[in-house]
Order: sequence, then structure tokens, then C-alpha cells
Amino acid sequence: MAKKKEQEPERPAYTLPDDPKEAMKQLKADRKQLRTDQKAAAKEAKLRAREMEEAEAELTGDVNGGLGSFLLILLIILVWLLLMAIMIKFNIFGLGDTLTPALKNIPYISNLLPGSTTTSDQTDAESEDTEVVSDNSAYVASLEKELSKQLAKNASLSATIDVLNAEVERLEPFEEEQAEFEKNRQQFYNDIIYNDNAPDASAYASYYAMIEPDAAAKIYAEVASSEVSDEEVEIYAATFSSMKPKEAAEIFNNMSNVTLVARILKQMASDDRGKIMAQLDTDVAEKVTELLEPEGLPQLSNSSS
Repeated sequence: MAKKKEQEPERPAYTLPDDPKEAMKQLKADRKQLRTDQKAAAKEAKLRAREMEEAEAELTGDVNGGLGSFLLILLIILVWLLLMAIMIKFNIFGLGDTLTPALKNIPYISNLLPGSTTTSDQTDAESEDTEVVSDNSAYVASLEKELSKQLAKNASLSATIDVLNAEVERLEPFEEEQAEFEKNRQQFYNDIIYNDNAPDASAYASYYAMIEPDAAAKIYAEVASSEVSDEEVEIYAATFSSMKPKEAAEIFNNMSNVTLVARILKQMASDDRGKIMAQLDTDVAEKVTELLEPEGLPQLSNSSS
């Protein structure tokens, strides 16, 4: 005979207050309580079902239930370790800085610390550093080579400067002697040559030639002009008088013996002489004019003026 199904206890009928507001408030409260009871009942049912499965596994000797629990626990642990590694690596809440002293010497785990790099990254960095050092070494070598060249050049210049300084020291006495000689020569010119009472130039011609070539050339020109005879000067005067004034002036400008030019012009007619003088260079005309002064050419004859 089948076992009779137990009868469920009768529940009282659900009633609400007559007041609509109170009824609505109670209805909301009852629904909230119902949901809470349902959740609690579901949780209790799951817990009861798990207890029953574990009890059944113990009775039948099935270990799958225990293995599943172990794997679940292991998965939870791995998830927590992964979260911890992420928090340490990115220094979340300062966790990486806090654990760095304790973990920095542990292999592999130290790679999780903030700012750490993997072995491959370190190798690449070391390779780049090696290349940079190599490039810097080549650059330093080129600088050292250039520095050596400049030092050698400076040494050569220093040696040249030393030689020049030695030469300057050697020439200083000669410069002093030259300055003293120039002083004495100028004094001699003022006292002897340019003095109003100086002797005739021909008396000193040979002596001046030995000590001063420029002064000797001037004296020689005066002496040489006196050696040309009056007859020759008259012939020159007639020849230049027959030429055009401009052509004659060009020849006179190129003659080194200005005294002879003055003698020739003095023998020419005043008109011809004036036309040629007008064509002479300024400096030549000035010298000739000084020589044509009354006392300028005392050695000339007093033929036509």
C-alpha cells in the first residue's frame, strides 16, 4: 500500500487592510519580505544540495567532488596571485614600492617590481649601450687625433716665435745704431749740406757718394750738368726750340738731370721757354723755376735770357 502523501498545513488567507494606502504599503512590504525569503530559501537549498552531494560522495567513494573543490580553491588562489602581481607591477596603492625591499633579490619575482625589465629588454639595452660606447669611442679618438695635430702645430708656432724673438733681440742693437746714425746724419746735413755757408757741392761729391747714394745722385747731377759745355747747351736749346712745346716738355719730364734742363731753357727765347714750361709736370716745373732764379745757376753763361 502506497504511502500517503503528507498533507501541507493550511495557510491563512492573504488579506489587506481596507484603507487603500495602508493596503498598498503592506503589499510592498510583503513583496519585499517574500523576495528576501525566496533568496534565503534558495541559498539554504543550494547549501543543503552541496551537503547532500558531499555526503553521497563519501558514501560511494567518489572523489570528483573533492577534486572539484580543490581545483576551485586553486583557481581562486591563482586569481588572487595574478591580481597581486598586477598591483605590484603597476605600483597600485604603492604596493610595489612597499614590497620592493623584500622581493628585489628573489629571482623572477623581482621582474614584477616597478621599473624592472625582462632579460631580453636588458640585453637590448646593453647592446644599445655598447653601440653608443663604441660610437663615443670613435668620436673621442677623432678628437684626440685632432688635438694632437693642434698641439703639434702650436709647438711649431711656438718654435717659430722663439726664433723670431731671438732675431728681434739680435737686431735690437743694430736698430739702436741705425737710429743713432740717422740722428747724426740729419745733424750733419743741417750743419754741412743745407747750411747757407756750406762749401760748393763738387768739393764733397766723392765723400757723399761713399755715405749716402741718394744725396750723391743729386750732387752728381749738379756736377754733371756743369760738365756740359755752353756750346752744347746752345745746340740743345736750338733743337728743342724747333720742336712742339708739348713734345719738348715730355722729354724734359723724363730727364733725370733737372739742372741741365734749366740750362737749356735759360738759353731759349722767353716765348719758347714759357710755352714749354706750361707743358711741364708740376714738380719738374717747380724745380726748374727754382734753378732759374738769379742765383740758381751761377755757372751758366749770360747769353740770351
